[in-house]
Amino acid sequence: MSNQLPDHPVIRNLQATGYPDGIYPEIPHCPICDEECDTVYTNLYGEIVGCDECIGTANAWEVLCDE
Repeated sequence: MSNQLPDHPVIRNLQATGYPDGIYPEIPHCPICDEECDTVYTNLYGEIVGCDECIGTANAWEVLCDE
């Protein structure tokens, strides 16, 4: 007869999902383009204007100045 105890629930969750509570974390999505993202960009008023997936950069001298 074996006297093995079952693993603690936290250990079972870690083995199954990699997270102690067994719940995968919510992945952030950009509210503008709905893509998964790591960084969101905001304006002066704190409103999100895009993310690292949907916003690019441009040289202000080339875009704003007439040549």
